[in-house]
Amino acid sequence: INMSALKSASLLFFIFLFSGCSSDDAEVVIENLSYEIIFESQLSYSRGEKIPKQYKVFTDREDWLDFIPTIEEVNPDRAENLENIDFDFTNANLIIVIGEFYNSCCTKITINQVYKRSDNIIVDFEESEPGVAAALSQTYLLIKTQKQN
Repeated sequence: INMSALKSASLLFFIFLFSGCSSDDAEVVIENLSYEIIFESQLSYSRGEKIPKQYKVFTDREDWLDFIPTIEEVNPDRAENLENIDFDFTNANLIIVIGEFYNSCCTKITINQVYKRSDNIIVDFEESEPGVAAALSQTYLLIKTQKQN
């Protein structure tokens, strides 16, 4: 094998490798979404599995109602209120953001950004440390974003 041909092939391989990566990155479009916090409260419970810190996006009422048993398992009164929420899924998505479970009350969830990347809605949020009041609590909030056409 000719040494210069090997060098040329290696060089072409690396050019292909790096140009391939950069074009993939360029295709990822991030679109900031406007949002509105429509409800903020606390879950309070001591029994059962703890609901993990998370956010979930609901595009229709059926998916939202499928999620309600997760809350009902630990806090039936709150679940009933959430189940009967007046929300128009035709023009908006509903997002629930759930913080950590703490043995003291209460935390504050701050939304840094809501954005769309590759058809996925992403919620970037942080949560403050809990206060000193002795109460089992888990902060959550509901966010509304307009559906994109």
